Amino acid sequence: VASGITKLAVGHPFDTIKIRMQTTNRSDGKFKGPLDCLLKTVRQEGPTALYKGATPPLVRNNGIFALWQGLTPTMLFRSWFFVFWSSYEAFTRELKKTNLKEGTITFVAGGLSATAFWLGAFPADMVKNRYMTQPDISPKKFPTPTSVAKFVYQTEGLRGFYRGFLPSFLRAFPTNASAVFMFELVMRLLNNRLLFAIPKKGRLYEQCLQLLHGSDIHFNRRSRQDIALCTNLPIALIFLPAADIPKYVAEGNVDLGISGQDMVLENEVQNKVTEIMELEFGKCRLCVQVPVKGEFKTIEDLAGKRIVTSFDAVAKKVFEPIDAAKGTKTTINYVSGSVEAACALGLADGIIDLVESGETMRAAGLHDIHTLLDTQSILMSNKNTKHNDLIEKIASRIRGVITASKYVLCTYNVERTNLARAVQITPGRQGPTVSSLDSHEGWVAVSAMIEKKQKGDIMDSLSEVGATDILVMAFTNCRV
Repeated sequence: VASGITKLAVGHPFDTIKIRMQTTNRSDGKFKGPLDCLLKTVRQEGPTALYKGATPPLVRNNGIFALWQGLTPTMLFRSWFFVFWSSYEAFTRELKKTNLKEGTITFVAGGLSATAFWLGAFPADMVKNRYMTQPDISPKKFPTPTSVAKFVYQTEGLRGFYRGFLPSFLRAFPTNASAVFMFELVMRLLNNRLLFAIPKKGRLYEQCLQLLHGSDIHFNRRSRQDIALCTNLPIALIFLPAADIPKYVAEGNVDLGISGQDMVLENEVQNKVTEIMELEFGKCRLCVQVPVKGEFKTIEDLAGKRIVTSFDAVAKKVFEPIDAAKGTKTTINYVSGSVEAACALGLADGIIDLVESGETMRAAGLHDIHTLLDTQSILMSNKNTKHNDLIEKIASRIRGVITASKYVLCTYNVERTNLARAVQITPGRQGPTVSSLDSHEGWVAVSAMIEKKQKGDIMDSLSEVGATDILVMAFTNCRV
């Protein structure tokens, strides 16, 4: 993406001049040369005219086949990319024999290979542009790309195929050198980094951000950017749809990911990923649901009926043995959202969907008759990742954040004679920390981790056994 944006910003003005030169004849007298074309364009239409067509229209008036207009010369033009990449490798190999720095080698090799490319590809590009930009009238002046080539050769000779070559030549080096440099730079930045897939939007995204911040993983994600480099760890965060993350982790495209157990099951990759830990958020149930006033009471009653779901792979596995036993054929239809409306619209006899609080289900006049899976978000890794040590560090930090969200630190003072009873109330995870109070003979200070949801009852119980100065403090991370 960065390479493409760079190429567009640097190269499009040159493209504008090139195409205007290619689509006019010398006999027209409109432009004396590339510089004259540039000056007249800016003077008559303003500097923004150089970026005309940067976002071309998508709708044409010639039917669907107009999308393939000029395909033959385009394919001929594109075939010259083998010259670009093969010459890039050759130039890179030769430049490495010099004392130039790696970035300079990439930049120079990219520019030289682009120059070699355009020397061979320019005639095909010229024919393509002349053919595709001719007036939309019938009959066409040039019915085929071949007729364009014949006309150019007959009227201008071989030189006609290189009309407008100078702006392309001037464009080729800086534009492609910049693009290749940016591409190689991004690839070097990603190389040897752990790729960590995060849900790109929704509630899971917000909860994952809290988890990452609590784990002291620093990054800056600009709006709609799908890659963010961590500044304090060799990690690249990749923002993807939650439903796709298990597949990317399983196939090794990323090393680590966060998604739901339901998504792992739906992608059928249970045996290809390692579930490191449950993350205690995104909890819900995958249920079979039917209308409250309907006739279906069990999942077996739906055999041979219509099921609508976003979990078609799971649904097929569920109903295949039921259909085999009952000799029926259940119809499974996939929809990507608003599954709960399918029964009311007459599209389904039952649905399979996630249930969290059940409010949406009840509002749609449905109730669940069978739970297929209790699911929540998990941290998973690829089984063949080479970043096991870093994954263990990340997992340890995340585990600390989850533990910190469940516990608080309770400290208090108590007489030693009441210590045994106080410790029974605050046993801690492995035992409380007890230290003597020099200022009060016979008294001790105690600190212990207690469950956050029980802190009120625990503080009351401590007061009853004579504890004083009871404090409860939250913490954001820990190692236990």
